[in-house]
Amino acid sequence: MGRWNTTSLSPDDLVPLLCHNCGLALVGGDDAAVFICRQCGLAYAAGEDGLDSFSPWTVAVTSELAVGGDVRYLAMWRVTPVVRAAADSAWERIRRVVAPAEPDLYVPAFTLIRPVVQRLGVRLTEAQPTLELTRGLDREVTQRPSLVRVNRDGNMDAEGSGPADEPSFGTFSPVVTGREDARVLAHFVFLAVESYEIHDLRSVEYDLETTSEELVFIPAVWDPRHIHESNWRLLLREFDGLVA
Repeated sequence: MGRWNTTSLSPDDLVPLLCHNCGLALVGGDDAAVFICRQCGLAYAAGEDGLDSFSPWTVAVTSELAVGGDVRYLAMWRVTPVVRAAADSAWERIRRVVAPAEPDLYVPAFTLIRPVVQRLGVRLTEAQPTLELTRGLDREVTQRPSLVRVNRDGNMDAEGSGPADEPSFGTFSPVVTGREDARVLAHFVFLAVESYEIHDLRSVEYDLETTSEELVFIPAVWDPRHIHESNWRLLLREFDGLVA
């Protein structure tokens, strides 16, 4: 997967790293595949003639359970695929559950760590959550009431202490995988979904093409008790059963 970052650009190339709409500097960092304007809520990715802009989505908190810790928004690619797979595949099972709608594949965009991409990608793809969406980065996101937080040992601390290894980014995560990366990683997530039901992936015959990729920011809190979600608790109603 190719990387495009500020360290490889000449001084002349740095000029486009300003928002085309408001002129403010874009946020991203050296490893960013997508840059963000926090003022306008626009996302920018490298195109043939510079930076191309588009509007991501902010997903609303739909969890009905109490929230411990600061709410973060994790960048994910929601990939719409066309899949041809065996009738007894995990994908066909998911398709039957969500019919008449078509299922999406979810590819985490905030990290390149393989286990995180696999775990969260599989969890979201299997859950097929109903997302309440706001176009752009919602600057009015509010923190839910928090009574306790979880420390690095899994114990509960008073509000405000927080675990020492909690991710350092702010409310919105960075975006380190782009659209082309998402198309490639969609195959990785798809095969990971299938591997939960088929132990011999050499027998998996499928064809997958992507028709669209949408960047969505999904609410979550850092919680080391959620090891199967790579220490993230996703604040969506479809995941409340994993907590209650």
